[in-house]
Amino acid sequence: MPATGEDVQRLRGQVADAVALADRASRDVTELGDTLGPADARVVGRGEWIRSNLQSMRYLTDPFADALLSRSSLPHSVSAKAVAMQIGAIFGFLSTRVLGQYEVFLPEGRTPGQLTLVGPNLLQAERDLAEETDIDGTDLVLGVVLHELGHRLQFEGVDWLRGHLHTIITTYLAETQIDPDRLKGGLKQLRRRIGEGGLDVRDVLEAFLSPEQAVQMAHAQALMSVLEGHGNIVMDWGVEVLAEDGVDPSRVRTALNRRRASQSGPGRLVGRALGMAMKAEQYAVGEQFIAEVAERHGRDTFHRVWERPEHIPSPDELEDPDAWVTRITAA
Repeated sequence: MPATGEDVQRLRGQVADAVALADRASRDVTELGDTLGPADARVVGRGEWIRSNLQSMRYLTDPFADALLSRSSLPHSVSAKAVAMQIGAIFGFLSTRVLGQYEVFLPEGRTPGQLTLVGPNLLQAERDLAEETDIDGTDLVLGVVLHELGHRLQFEGVDWLRGHLHTIITTYLAETQIDPDRLKGGLKQLRRRIGEGGLDVRDVLEAFLSPEQAVQMAHAQALMSVLEGHGNIVMDWGVEVLAEDGVDPSRVRTALNRRRASQSGPGRLVGRALGMAMKAEQYAVGEQFIAEVAERHGRDTFHRVWERPEHIPSPDELEDPDAWVTRITAA
């Protein structure tokens, strides 16, 4: 059902009100962003969202694509597909909500840190949730904005974070190789896995990535798990602050997680178009990690993750929060 002008006007009002409430709550619970100006957000259509993401993609990949194609001994069409596969792997991570609705990397002339909400998707989610729950549009928008403002505070309140993620991505892209033997071996490995009855993202990565790319992908996975998990935790912790205003968006996160696990949201659209998609369950690892650290060692201990890049947990530490606490408190 297409949105009416009244729907759009109502949504923009809900977003403005949600940003005002969530800005204070997200700063309180993250202890980030004391010096930042007031948050704001823009509401766009799907077409504008896609254009923004394509601009971000070109900004990151253009410096590498021509060089990769020129170095390859394979036919141009084969090389181009190989580049798309390897670039698609990293954008399978970047096309999640943390880098979909919150635009971390933007080309020159546009200000990084843009908080963008996709109006048609929010309105559709509101209609879907209304059929399943009694959650209304106001609570839905507030929950989404809380999550996304958590990401704003990560990247605007932690001075090294944007550069650190950019380094991971550019190192990964610089290591991209179009090796005929690797392509043949990778295809053979994938056929074997398909024949065994199971194929997931890791199989694709292991088949086509160089050892250095695999290392960078592991770093990216750990970092993105923390960032996305933290966005969800901000929704939970924000309830404590918003309760003072008689607002409780806590049910929204449960409903959104259920939808995220069963449907394809706007962030996954790009990943699937590139042949890669990350499972929502992978990001639940980051959420569980943060919750366990905060419960057993206090929130201030978790907040030490923002002190320096070395404090980002490794993939193994995400499964063993106490090991991470032991490491960073001994430093």
